[in-house]
Amino acid sequence: AMTLSGKDRGKMKSVLKTRKVDLKLGKKGLTSNFLEEAKKVISVDKMIKVSLDSDKRKRKEQTQVFAQTLGLSHISTVGRTASFCLVDES
Repeated sequence: AMTLSGKDRGKMKSVLKTRKVDLKLGKKGLTSNFLEEAKKVISVDKMIKVSLDSDKRKRKEQTQVFAQTLGLSHISTVGRTASFCLVDES
């Protein structure tokens, strides 16, 4: 149910493009610690940019789990850097 209009998505994409990476995922993956740190960033900025695993399959899985766990919309992935934003359920 969490979708963005094309216009909003485009706006988000350009904002996130110039944003620095907020968090780098460590060897342990999506730990509760990592998710807590992510929540802090999201509560302030309503968006987050994370650096994920170098393995493409793992990265795809991490992207889905991360978005689902935190109620985010996946905006884009460039290389191993994925961008997400919080979508209001209203």
